[in-house]
Amino acid sequence: MRPASCASCESALDHCHGALIVHAAGPVECTESECFDTDRARHLFVADCFDAAGGCACAAETGRRTRAG
Repeated sequence: MRPASCASCESALDHCHGALIVHAAGPVECTESECFDTDRARHLFVADCFDAAGGCACAAETGRRTRAG
C-alpha cells in the first residue's frame, strides 16, 4: 500500500512499503503480497519473526532469534 506522500516513490527509487520478516531458519518474506524482491535494501522495515504478533512457529522450534535489525 502506497502512503499519500512517499519520497522514494517521488524519486522513482526501487523500494517496497511492506515490512521484511526474517525467519530463524533463514528465509525472508514481505508483508506486501505484491512484493517481488525481498532484498533488505528495498525495505525500510526489517523485523525478526520472533517479534511478529503472535510469534512465529520457526522461532519457537529453534528457540533462537535472528539478527534482523
